[in-house]
Parts: sequence; structure tokens; C-alpha cells
Amino acid sequence: MIEPKISVIVPVYNSRKYLRKCLDSIRLQTYGNLEIICIDDGSDDGSVEILEEYKGLDSRISVYTQERAGAACARNAGMEHASGDYIAFVDADDWILLNLYQTFVDDLNKLNRDIDIYVFNGCAYMAQGNDIFPINYFEISDWNKHESKYTIHVFDDCQKPFTRNFAVMNKIYRREFLKSKNIKFPPGLKYEDMPFCIESFLAASSIIINDEIFYRYRQNVEGSASVEVVPKVFDIFKVVDLVEQHVMSYGLYEDYKYALFQYKYNSFFKNYAHCPINLRESYFNEMKFRLLSAETQDLDSRVVAQLRNYDIFKLIKNSPRREFDKFFDKFSHQAN
Repeated sequence: MIEPKISVIVPVYNSRKYLRKCLDSIRLQTYGNLEIICIDDGSDDGSVEILEEYKGLDSRISVYTQERAGAACARNAGMEHASGDYIAFVDADDWILLNLYQTFVDDLNKLNRDIDIYVFNGCAYMAQGNDIFPINYFEISDWNKHESKYTIHVFDDCQKPFTRNFAVMNKIYRREFLKSKNIKFPPGLKYEDMPFCIESFLAASSIIINDEIFYRYRQNVEGSASVEVVPKVFDIFKVVDLVEQHVMSYGLYEDYKYALFQYKYNSFFKNYAHCPINLRESYFNEMKFRLLSAETQDLDSRVVAQLRNYDIFKLIKNSPRREFDKFFDKFSHQAN
């Protein structure tokens, strides 16, 4: 019977309102061989006092504090302190189902082997309305050759490689795998999950996919780091560059260049929603310049025109910014 130790890393920033629910969902797991590593990232709302309270309740909980540096640095610090066989991440305003880690360990025992990455599903929860949205992190159809949750995958089996794969909260990682590949979160950047997830997927030789829902992601939380994006709206360009660099470092650019291009215009377009009016001109120009440069570099325009959501790129390419704004604002209104 395999009973691995799981290090659960919880980055905390001003999460007092939801922190108890998060910590209870971890410490009351039906599987007990856990260490719960809480990294307070400069909270000033009383979150630290709750962490210390829970540390007194459960000897498996450890608390570390740092000056405000962002979720990436908090998660990296958590990995430095981790001693478990596997690493998991839970955000402080979310929660997990109580049988998550037992299910993971049961699946490991069924396989009778270690794996690099275990992927499970999650869905969104709207904090203000107490509604759970049936929008899952991924669909099992995203993965080719999938016969059961015991099918061992590699990243090449993913049919949508740059969509719905960028959350670390719905994955459990073998710690030695991350350490041997020196996979860390890029410090100081928003959207830090993206390069971390892609690099780990590219490096992994064994990925297991369980489409059961175990994670509840709390959306639109006031004060949450996940919604504090306006000051760092331009980080998306740096993050997309990092993702592309990881693909190139594994010699896979030719295999994924069209999927990468689609990922670029989808990401830039989506992120435009967070761009304040006074920065829209600069953001739009940067977005257009990058996409035009990528298109003319080594892509066949006939193939590009067949990509999903190609009309988004065509609009960016051919429209002045104010015309693009009219479409985008109308699109955003309809989406909401």
C-alpha cells in the first residue's frame, strides 16, 4: 500500500473571509498524511491570526510570512519548505472536496507506480451569488487516447494544448519531478500559472487525468489576488513569451506553432478586458505588433485562417483601435 506524504501549499493574501473554509477543507481530508504549508504574502486583514490559530489546532500546519511579493513567490517559497512526495496547491479563497487526496492515493495504488502529474477537475463558484457554475476546468475529450483515469498520458495527447490547462490548483505534482526539472513560478508576474503548467506538462512522462470535480474556484472575490490585474495587465505579453520559450526549449515549436499563435490572440484579446481606458492604446498597439510579427515570421496564412477564433486576429489586424473597442465592448457586454 502506497501512502505518500502530500505537501499542500496555500498562498495567503488578505483572505480572512474565506480562509477558515479553505483550511478546514484541507485538514479534514479523509487522507491524513499531509503537511499544510501556509505562506502569508503580506496580509494586513487578520489572515495571519487565523493561520496561527489553525497552526495551534493542527500540528500538520506550518505558517511562514513574507513581505508582499505575489502568488508566484509565495508558491515558490512553499515548494522550498515542502518535504512531501507530492505537492498540491490550494488558493486561500477556494476549497476542495474532502475525499480529493484519498482518491489520488487510491488511484496511485491502483496504478502501483509513481506519476509526474495528476490532473483532476474543478468548477467555478460565484461568491456573491452562492452559485456553482457548471463550467469545468477541462473536458475529458480534450485528451486523445483516453480510455480510463488510469491511462498514462503525455502532453502530446492533449488536443487543446493551450486552452484549459493553465491552473495549478487542479493538479498534484511529484515533488522530485519538479525539483529535477527546476520548475518554478516566474516571480513578479501575473498569470504565473501559465508557464509553470506548460513547462511541467512538456517535461512530464506520466500524466493521469481524472475528470471528477474536486476543486471549487471562487470567482470575483473582492480584494483577491486573482482579480488585482489592472496594474499588471501588460504581464500577459511576458508570460506568453515564457510559454513559447518553454515550447522551443523542448524542440517542439514546429509541432505547436499554430496552436501557440491561436493561444496568443485569444490570450491578448481576453486580457484586454482588464486594460484601463488610458492604457488601451498602448496595449492595443503592442498586441497588434506582436501578432503581426508572429504571423509574418514563419506561419502559412492559409493555415492561420483555419484556426478557431481567427476572426479575433483578423479584427485586431485590420481595425483601428477605436473600432476594435466598439466590437470588444459589445462582445464583453453580450458575454456577461
